[in-house]
Amino acid sequence: MDRIQATYIATRPDRDPETLGRAIALEQSVEVIEELVTPEIRESLVGRVESVEARGDEKYRITVSYAPEVAAGQVGQLFHLLFGNISFYPRLKLVDVTLPPAVTGQLHGPRYGIDGIRLATGIGQRPLLCTALKPRGSSVEHLARLAGEFARGGGDLLKDDQNLVHEDFESFKHRVDACATAVERANDQTGRRCLYLPHVAGSGSRLLRQLEFVHRRNLPGVLLCPLVMGLETAGRMAADFDLMYMAHPAMAGALTEPEDHGIASGVLLGTLARVSGADISIFPGKGGRISAALSECRDVVDLLTCPFNGLHATMPCPAGGKTLDMLEDMGREYGPDCAILIGGDLLKSGDRLAEVTGQSIGKLAGLYGEQQHAPAEWRMSSCELPGMQISALKHYLKKNPDFEWDGRESQLYKDDDTLPFKGVRRVELMGNNGEQMNFDLRYFELAPGGYTSLEKHLHTHVIIGARGTGTLVLDDTHKPLGEHDLAYIEPLAVHQLKNESDEPFGFYCLVDRDRDRPMGP
Repeated sequence: MDRIQATYIATRPDRDPETLGRAIALEQSVEVIEELVTPEIRESLVGRVESVEARGDEKYRITVSYAPEVAAGQVGQLFHLLFGNISFYPRLKLVDVTLPPAVTGQLHGPRYGIDGIRLATGIGQRPLLCTALKPRGSSVEHLARLAGEFARGGGDLLKDDQNLVHEDFESFKHRVDACATAVERANDQTGRRCLYLPHVAGSGSRLLRQLEFVHRRNLPGVLLCPLVMGLETAGRMAADFDLMYMAHPAMAGALTEPEDHGIASGVLLGTLARVSGADISIFPGKGGRISAALSECRDVVDLLTCPFNGLHATMPCPAGGKTLDMLEDMGREYGPDCAILIGGDLLKSGDRLAEVTGQSIGKLAGLYGEQQHAPAEWRMSSCELPGMQISALKHYLKKNPDFEWDGRESQLYKDDDTLPFKGVRRVELMGNNGEQMNFDLRYFELAPGGYTSLEKHLHTHVIIGARGTGTLVLDDTHKPLGEHDLAYIEPLAVHQLKNESDEPFGFYCLVDRDRDRPMGP
């Protein structure tokens, strides 16, 4: 099909099943009453009821299809489309989803997936062994020691417990750096590659600072809780910072555990985790402190690893209080392409943690063998990326006479004259040449009689006078601007710079890296 197809099971529906199907289709796609749907909207956007089948015991299987455009190329919107408003409908469960290439082609999908994780660890063929740093309240020194011993024993994947959250950035930075250092030292000793994935949580600048630190610290990835922070946010943030992404299922039980309501585990922890970009998806396996039915576990594994419109396969990670005596059975049940998470039962080994970790690795290797190879560099620095050969010296700019800089060419002010301007040259100094920064520094120069466009936009400006004198038009005011004078231009303030002198007028301009295009006044 070229449409999104969602299948629901309605148990003891509160209305006629055909009527319920039409209500689902309308509610999820356009959320209005029938009278407000024009023929054009109905044809292009309204969901279609494809089938309604009785399944016995007052159960009905309702399949609805949606136009790909309604998902808007966003995982969050897809999630909302499949089960948003109808999550309030009683006894309704989303049990299956089919996504056409037109949808998956717009979504993130795993950046690394199973193949990338195997390349980074240097381990082929067998299941990977994973553990979690815990409990919260432990000293940084204790957690770092656990991290180092697990890596020294040959452990493959090490994640923070999802409860390891700090009120301040400095505490996060100190703990993560200590644990990362311990893992790196152990890796140097063993010649293996244990991947450490710290838990990143929060929003806004708090979230961004943590992600930036993990990236700059050259750690391979992060643990995120997508149902807490949002599927779209989790996937997008990991992709923006080029990080492996392990998805924790916190809050998922509210949707997956009710028998006749919510979302099936395979859809939520399988399909949606995969299209949202998770490289590793944690799910409750059979047995242990938190357990799931084996049939549900198999659904999750199948949907994470099956061929799917060219997306990388996500590595399944059964977890939930699993114990060492379950290790080999789990390896047989879930196959070689999984990561088995053993937390407290492994950590309680204490001073024997490295030894017990090595023994556990041996058991997994005994099931499938172990093909080791040199771990690949999982991420190249920006200086090594093709087409971006940048040396440190290229970030040192010496100003020449007449405000020219080696390696920085003057450019046109704008590529069109929709908003009029005259006699302006622009030099991109820092920000567009491989520097890791979230702002751009430019130099502008107005010839005598020159002026920039009269415009406004959502981002802010800081203007610093550099050469000559000019005039800043800001809303209804005119301010002189000379060398070293400063001006702040707030969002949506109408502004323009003019040179009414006989000499060039130059100024530096600082703007956000991600910014909108100018609008007329």
